[in-house]
Amino acid sequence: MSPIWLIARREFTENILSLRLFIGLIVCLALFVASTYVLMEDYEKRLSTHNAAEIEHRNALEEVKVYSHLRVDIAKPPEPLSIICLGMERQLGSTVKVSYEDVPTAAKILGGGNPLLNIFSAVDAVLMVQIAFSLFVISIAYNVICGERESGTLALIASNPVSKYHILIGKYLGGMASLLVPLAIGWIAAALLINVNPMIEFHTAEWSRFAGLFAALALYLSVFFLLSMLVSAITQRSARALVWLLFLWIVIVFIIPNGAVYIAKQVRPIPPKSVVNIESAALRTTFREKIRDYGAKHRSSSYFSTGYSVLSGSQPFAFHVLKASREAMLWYLKGAKFYIPHRIEYAEQIGNLHQEYYHSLKRQTVLAENLSRLSPAWVYYNISAGLSGTDLWRHERFIQQAQDYRKALMAYMQEQGAFSSVNWFTSVDLNDMPSQTGLAESDEDAFFADLAPKSWDDVEPLDLSSMPVFSSGTAWGDIALGGAFSDLVYLIFLNILLLLATGALFLKKEVK
Repeated sequence: MSPIWLIARREFTENILSLRLFIGLIVCLALFVASTYVLMEDYEKRLSTHNAAEIEHRNALEEVKVYSHLRVDIAKPPEPLSIICLGMERQLGSTVKVSYEDVPTAAKILGGGNPLLNIFSAVDAVLMVQIAFSLFVISIAYNVICGERESGTLALIASNPVSKYHILIGKYLGGMASLLVPLAIGWIAAALLINVNPMIEFHTAEWSRFAGLFAALALYLSVFFLLSMLVSAITQRSARALVWLLFLWIVIVFIIPNGAVYIAKQVRPIPPKSVVNIESAALRTTFREKIRDYGAKHRSSSYFSTGYSVLSGSQPFAFHVLKASREAMLWYLKGAKFYIPHRIEYAEQIGNLHQEYYHSLKRQTVLAENLSRLSPAWVYYNISAGLSGTDLWRHERFIQQAQDYRKALMAYMQEQGAFSSVNWFTSVDLNDMPSQTGLAESDEDAFFADLAPKSWDDVEPLDLSSMPVFSSGTAWGDIALGGAFSDLVYLIFLNILLLLATGALFLKKEVK
């Protein structure tokens, strides 16, 4: 039998029968099950809110009667794997409004709830592994070499025809196997809990990513196990190894990620959001002044109309006209042809302002991310968020898809003549509207008596069956490769580097 296998079996047996691992098993089961149950309820609420919003959005589209009212609300459904890794799922919002006057640059959060409870951040499985289980690994592995050196067991093992290489590999395999047993049991318990919930649908892609999340977990904890072996091989005393490992754990899990954020803020400061808001308000003011000036120059009291909110003698801007004379319709159409291009132009200018501000935020974030890669804890989080579809890259893709959809929607409206015909503000045919030439304003009631519709409720909704439909579907491979692949390679490389470093130091170190 291979010496590596014998040492691994001994290490596994000692650990699996120890009180520490038994406590770890109980803790893993309790934490995984509790966290999964809580986040499953949270997911159900977010899914119900999303479904209700989708129905509301569809109903609103069915009530659109003129193109000036056409606004599409897009809601991104919650990611099923957010019950394992919330990531940025709840912080960045999930719904945007798309229209000729709205360029989507940020998403709003659906639903209400108690905003004061946001101070209590949800604890997902990834966060538990990132903090608690990495500390648990240290508590198991800190004396894996120096402890046996102190007791003399290591010298006894080395007296047999076995190389230090076999000892090192055997201890690693046996130790990691004993650690992954309770974690696998907890992971399976969470999977069973997910599987019996009728509100959560995991298909092959989700189960594949679920398995990938466990593989990332194993790689992350392997880093701490190898780090523990490295420190244990260097130091002579178990107590000293534990102190050093606790210090390194604090640095890796807390100091590096938080320090990276602080450094990024100092190196790449960003202007306050109020500056963008002031510039946006200035653009809106300029736009309103242009419209007001045009309206003042083209004001007329020679047309009368009956409409949803259109009054006789108003400026030539209408968004919903029930019925009016042919001259009034043409007057409103001329105003619309001035208003619409300017509204689109200023909407895009304001959107560009917010995009530029977001790019400054992103540059600061990228710097913080790159600095945080010194911490395996942050790398593990980024891999997990990428596999779960709850990372920043997935949110950015949703916003980009919404912006692309706006272009498609604008092209559709252009094809339908929404920006160049009276369909912008009325559903009636211009040819059906009589001329008011020679008609006194006092005869207005008689003028419209025989015209339909009689009220706005009688107006038929627009036929939007050919309108483009938004789709945010993303292949699992795109999500994984988009945000997590490079970090996954880095974590594998870090494991190999630590294993080689531990081996080099252990081979040079005296056994006694």
